[in-house]
Amino acid sequence: MLESSLYYKDVLDYWGQRDKDYQLFALSNEEWRNVAILCKFLKVFYDVTCVFSGSNYPTANLYFRGVWKVHKVLLDTVKGPYSFLTPMVKQMQEKFNKYWAEYSLILSCAAILDPRYKLNYVQYCFTTIYGIHASDFVETILSNLRLLFDEYVKKSKSTSSSLAGSSNVSDKNPVDSSLGEHNVNNVDFGGDFDESDDYKRYLNESSTRSEKSQLDIYLEEPELELNSQIDVLDYWSKSSVRYNELSLLACDLLAIPISTVASESAFSMGKKVITPLRSSLKPKTAQAVVCLDDWMRAKGFSTGNYYSRFIVIILYYFLSI
Repeated sequence: MLESSLYYKDVLDYWGQRDKDYQLFALSNEEWRNVAILCKFLKVFYDVTCVFSGSNYPTANLYFRGVWKVHKVLLDTVKGPYSFLTPMVKQMQEKFNKYWAEYSLILSCAAILDPRYKLNYVQYCFTTIYGIHASDFVETILSNLRLLFDEYVKKSKSTSSSLAGSSNVSDKNPVDSSLGEHNVNNVDFGGDFDESDDYKRYLNESSTRSEKSQLDIYLEEPELELNSQIDVLDYWSKSSVRYNELSLLACDLLAIPISTVASESAFSMGKKVITPLRSSLKPKTAQAVVCLDDWMRAKGFSTGNYYSRFIVIILYYFLSI
């Protein structure tokens, strides 16, 4: 509404000069300037709300950046030159600080698992707000992410070991079996000292020191362009070979919705499917129709055309048999 009023500013001013009844509501030049400032201030909240309300893309990775933008705008506005906004913004800041103090660690971890942000962007955001104390917040998020990743590694190892235990593959060393009794390179140098056990310990310690986790390797790689348009789920699907456990963690975190808009829209769609004329649909049929409608909308098909209706009718027929 503010954007529309600014667009028709000249028209409204002209109307105020011609219509005596409207002159009581006509704005002065200073008031128009304040409207433009207020519109720019509220635009940030509107954009963040639209992003968080999306249903065709993951929103968990966008949480941290959106909330940080709101926090930064509130701080800058309080310190800014626009005194008429200060009382309102201070009240908004008090409510926001209660929310920010209990920010979600899980959703902040999801931002790190976005290849455009990673750890550097999280550090940058906290630095702009807390300065030298930003490292404490970053370390808390990173330590929790490592603990969560370790749980996925343990789960993966336990699954692998159970699969290995149930297999019928022989544990016999193929090298030993191939040598058999003709091990011509088994040379005895003599002496009382056998360094084989000590050498094995050295190899284990060296591999432990030099081995990096999938999370460390991911964080060391350069970030993608900050404002690049990517499908973050597709990125982790393609990276599952390199980052086996980390990709599983990323997909689980990215599946967390920021708002209830998507689920509420699904229930609203259910009312359109199960009508008084179609109240005897089986649960499986109703679920299939709702999912099909959602998928077709995502692909750009209108559910109102004859082709879409034909598919729904055929699906309904086969599921009802």
